[in-house]
Amino acid sequence: MIPGGACAMKESGMSGASRTTRAMTRTSAILFVAFCLCATASGQASQFERFEQLARRAEQVLDANPAEAVRLYREALKIRPAWVDGWLYMGAALYQLERYAEATHALRKGLELAPRIGTAWALLGLCEAELDNVEQGLADIAKGEQLGLGANLDFEVAVRVKAARLLLARGSFDEAMGKMYPLSKKKIDHPAIEEIMGLSALAVYRDSGSLTPEQREMVRIAGKAAWAGGTGRPAEALAGYDELVRKFPKAPGVHYARALYLMESDPKAALEEFRQEVENAPDHWPALLMLANLEIRQGQPDEALKHLERALELVPVSYRWICHASIGQAHLTAGRLEPAIAKLEKATRLVSGNAQIHYYLSQAYRRAGRKEDAARELAEFQRLKEIEDPLALPAFQPGARRQ
Repeated sequence: MIPGGACAMKESGMSGASRTTRAMTRTSAILFVAFCLCATASGQASQFERFEQLARRAEQVLDANPAEAVRLYREALKIRPAWVDGWLYMGAALYQLERYAEATHALRKGLELAPRIGTAWALLGLCEAELDNVEQGLADIAKGEQLGLGANLDFEVAVRVKAARLLLARGSFDEAMGKMYPLSKKKIDHPAIEEIMGLSALAVYRDSGSLTPEQREMVRIAGKAAWAGGTGRPAEALAGYDELVRKFPKAPGVHYARALYLMESDPKAALEEFRQEVENAPDHWPALLMLANLEIRQGQPDEALKHLERALELVPVSYRWICHASIGQAHLTAGRLEPAIAKLEKATRLVSGNAQIHYYLSQAYRRAGRKEDAARELAEFQRLKEIEDPLALPAFQPGARRQ
């Protein structure tokens, strides 16, 4: 289109030429618009091709050359900032390079766009843990577990083992062991899993790095026995615990590990093992708690109270609510309602969402003649129990004591 041409023809005064000029002008305009559209489409195609090339190259070098992969992902994300896989895979590459702060940023960007990818949450948790943000790391890993850790078994093992080590470091032996149990359904044997199980079962050592050769052997035997028990091999488990007690009869944690395994199948034998543990290691607070639990079950609340008061001096802060709840339960068993109510109320203030505490508190209120309080606590118990296990609630008998 040439604007000056139309004006020149109009000024000539020839009407036929004028009509011809107008027709030519319309045609030129259409051609110009078409040209512009083609140029835009060509640019978009070029950008698309460029993005596809970068994405393919990044994927090809991701494992072998993560630094190059990061560079390529950055370039691709400039073209398509909402590319979820780009952010997440770049985060994975940065994790490989131990650039954890950058990896955290990339993973969070990806999760803002697609918040229901469990593997990404788990990897984010691993990054947070490396940055010493332990609580955030555990929370992110837990969210990943909830959403699903994917089909890569090696990745799932690595995530669960890391989370367990973080829990062991703060003395949460039971929670660390709990991280391993979902793997028991997959029937795998792995040295790291057995080590976590051994450390958790003994409930003494928080880190395998400083163990003596003898302690390492104890952890090895305990771990194999505990994992055999967790994967449905009871004969192998019992043989392992027997070997542990035979080789290390006085070592801390040994009788506790065996007692823990026997609790459901042989509570009487478990009680004796817990007592032996406390005799060998008077400050073994998990053994004190479990021993007191069995003593309450067997109608020995005053014996239980001695062990619980000692445990209260030793447990990590996050476990004090268990001591207060158990002390309240012991007083309730002994018929001492006022201290039972005081301790159970304190336990509810220290922890939220535990159905069993509200059940025992409802029983204490009922026996004290506080009907409205009893009804409130029983309703709270039922609400929480339904959240924990909705299928079990209809079978619950209010008069039964449940541990």
